[in-house]
Amino acid sequence: MAFSPDGRRALSGSDDNTVRLWEVDTGRSLRVLEGHSDRVWSVAFGPDGSYAFSAADNGVMRVWDLTELVPPAMLPDEGVGASIRPLYEEAQIQYTNAKVLLVGETGAGKTGLTERLAHDTFTPSYSTSGTWSTQWQMKDLPAEPGWEREIWLWDFGGQADQRLIHQLYLDKTALVLLVFNADQDTVLPGLRDWQQALSRSVPGNTRTYLIAGRIDVGFRFDREKVRAFAEQQGYRYFETSAFNGSNCQELRHAIRTDIPWTELERRTSPVIFKRLKDEILKLRDEGHILFTFKELRETLRQRLAAEAKFTDKNLETVVGLLDGPGVVKELSFGTYILLRPEWINAYAQAVIRTLRAETRNLGFLPVQSVADGKLIFQMKQANGEIVEAKRLEAREERVVLQAMEQMLLERKLCLRQEGDLVFPSYCGIEKPAGPVPPKYFISYVFGGFLDDIYATLVVKLFHCGAFTLKELWRDAADFETLADHRTMGIKLLRNDDGRGTLLVHFSKNVPPQEQVIFANYIHEHLLEKATAPQRLRFYVCPNCDTPVKDSEEAMRRVEAKGVTASILCVRCEKRVPLWDPLEKRFASESVKKKVALLQSQERITLDARRKGKLLALEVAARITSADQKCFEIPGVEDEGLDMEVEFTDADGHGTGKRLYLQLKAGNTHLQRRKSDGAEIFKIKKQRWVKYWLKQPHPVLLVIGTFPEEADERRGGEQERFADIRWMEISELLRKASKDGKQPVRQIVFQGETLNTLSVRQWREKALK
Repeated sequence: MAFSPDGRRALSGSDDNTVRLWEVDTGRSLRVLEGHSDRVWSVAFGPDGSYAFSAADNGVMRVWDLTELVPPAMLPDEGVGASIRPLYEEAQIQYTNAKVLLVGETGAGKTGLTERLAHDTFTPSYSTSGTWSTQWQMKDLPAEPGWEREIWLWDFGGQADQRLIHQLYLDKTALVLLVFNADQDTVLPGLRDWQQALSRSVPGNTRTYLIAGRIDVGFRFDREKVRAFAEQQGYRYFETSAFNGSNCQELRHAIRTDIPWTELERRTSPVIFKRLKDEILKLRDEGHILFTFKELRETLRQRLAAEAKFTDKNLETVVGLLDGPGVVKELSFGTYILLRPEWINAYAQAVIRTLRAETRNLGFLPVQSVADGKLIFQMKQANGEIVEAKRLEAREERVVLQAMEQMLLERKLCLRQEGDLVFPSYCGIEKPAGPVPPKYFISYVFGGFLDDIYATLVVKLFHCGAFTLKELWRDAADFETLADHRTMGIKLLRNDDGRGTLLVHFSKNVPPQEQVIFANYIHEHLLEKATAPQRLRFYVCPNCDTPVKDSEEAMRRVEAKGVTASILCVRCEKRVPLWDPLEKRFASESVKKKVALLQSQERITLDARRKGKLLALEVAARITSADQKCFEIPGVEDEGLDMEVEFTDADGHGTGKRLYLQLKAGNTHLQRRKSDGAEIFKIKKQRWVKYWLKQPHPVLLVIGTFPEEADERRGGEQERFADIRWMEISELLRKASKDGKQPVRQIVFQGETLNTLSVRQWREKALK
C-alpha cells in the first residue's frame, strides 16, 4: 500500500488485477482502476499526488492520471499537476455496478416484478424457474457525464431450502426489495423471518423497500399493520402489480434515485474490457450456457469488430471481473465458463428434492446417482400443479453436476462418506428428532444460521480424524473415540428466541482428556461460526449428588475466581468445587495445542481431498471432451482405483472396452532421482499392486501437478494444474513383480499429457 503526500489517500494493489484508490479517513473506496491482466504487486504516488504508478507480475507498469478520478476536494492545490497525463494512450471507460436483491416467499410475484422493472413486460410464471436466482439488467438509466451506470436485479427463489445458499451471494448489495403476496391474509410472520435473515447477511445500512406484489389480485392483508411494520423498520413501502404495471414505474424511478451511487465503487478500465464484458452478457441473454475458454475466445473474436483486438489475458481478466459478483462463474476444471451460474443451484434444488423424497430419510445420496443426474426434477408450483423442471443438454448437464458437487463439498453443506454424499441437516428431516441425552457435560447457547453451523460442525468432527462417526439423526450426531469406541455426541435444540442450544454428552468411562478435546473442538468451531456463543458447565454436588441448577452463575465464578471457584449446594449446603480436573484440562495450553493440531490436520485432509476432487473433475472434463465415457469409482476404502473409462463407438454407444485410472493430485507424488533426474513414483501400499494386477483392463496412473510457485492468490476454486499426465502401469508391474510374486516399491513415471489426442489414441488401441 502507498499513501499520497498529504496522507489523505492510499493506493493498494489487488489479487484481482486491479488498483484501488482509498480515502484514508473513512476507509471508503474512491475508485477501482482496471487495466492490468496480472496481479498488481506494487503501487506508488507521484511526488505531488496527482498521478500514480502500478506494476504487475507480468512486468507491465501503468501510470494513472488521478486528477480525473477523485472528487475536487481530494485533489492537490489548484494548478498542481494540472498538466499531468498518462504516459500511455489507451481509451478508458468508467462505470459503476449496483446489485439490487428481490427476496420474499415463493409465489410473491418477484419474477414478474423483476421482468417488469427490467423490460417493462410481463410473462406469467409461478416461481424462479426452479432455480435459486436469476439476474436481470435494468437498462436505460439516466446518463451521468463520463460514467456508465448499471443496475443488476437479482431475483432470489423463496423456497426455504433455497435460502441455505442465498447467504453466499448477498455481498455488495446496494438495495433490497422485500416482496410479499398482497393476496394473503397473514404476511407479518414471514416478513419478520426475512427481516431477521437479511439482518444477518446484508450490511445494516443497506436500504430496503417493502413491496406488496400482485395487488391486481386483491388486498387481503392488513395494510395498516404492514405500513406500521415498514415504518418501524425504516423501509420505504410500495404496492405494485407486475401484471398491469401499477406503480412499477414509480418503483423503478425510486430504485434509480435511492441507490447510493456516490458510495459505490467506481471502476476505470480499458474500453476493450467493457466491449468484452458487454458481449459476454449478450451471449448470456441469448441463452448460451457454457463455453470453454477457447470456445468463448473464438466466439468473441467472430462477434466483435476487427479493430476490437484483445489478448487471452484481457479475456481472463474480464471473466474474473464478472465472476467476482457472480454474474458468470469460472469453473475450476476443464477451462469451463458458466454464463448462468444459477444452473448450479437449480441442480442443487433437485438434490434437495431427492433427499426429501427418500423414504428412509437418512440424508444421503449415492455419489454416482448425483453424477448421473438421477434426481427428482418435478416441482410443485404455487397453484399445486406438478411440472417438470428445465434441464440442460447432456454435455452441459454433466459439467454443471460436477461443479455442483464440488460446490456442496467445498461449502461443507455435505460430506463424502464412502460412496455417498451425506447431508447432515437432512438426515432424518422427516423423522422425530434425535434423542435428548439424559445427562450432558456442557451446553452452548448461540445465535446465527443454526442449520449451517450445526451441519458444518458435524462435517468438521467427521473430518478431524480424532473421532469416528457412529450415527446421525435430525439435529443430533454420535461419535466414537478411536481407542475404545466410547460414545460422545451432540444434540441441537432450537430456542424460541431464534438461538440454538447445543448439548454435549458422553457415555461412561470416556477419558477426561477425550472429553475436553471433543468439547474444545466444538468450542473453537462455535467461536468461528456462531454469534455470541456462551459455554455452560453442568455440575453435581459430590456430597449429595444434587445438580447445580444455576449454571450461568457457576460459569461466572469459574471465570472470576479460577481454581478457588465454588458454589453452595441448595440441598446439603456444602461447597461444590467448580474448578475440577475437567475445567483445568479445558484451560490447559497442551489441550489447546492438540485441538489446534487437529484443526490443522483437518485442513490438510480437506485440502488433499479438494485437490483429489479437482483432479477427478479435470480428468473427467478432458475425457468427455474426447466424446468418451468416464465414471468415478466410489470405494469403501482406498483400494487404488478412482475412475473407469469406457470407450464409445462412432454412434456414441459404449463398447465395453475400458481403462481404469488411479488419480494422484499434487507435486509430492513424484520425486526426482539424483543420479539421472528420472521421476519416481513410490508405491505406498502393496495391496494396490495386487489389486491393479487383478483388473481385466489396463490400469493407468494419472498424476496432476501444480505450478512450482503455487498461485494462491485466487483461492482454491481457481487453482489450475500445470500438467496432467498418464501412464499405463499394469503391464509394467506384471513384469517387475514377476506376476505378483514379489513386491514393487516404486516405478519410473514417464507419462504423456492427458488430452483429447492421447484419449483418442488409447481408444484406437483399445478398439483394435
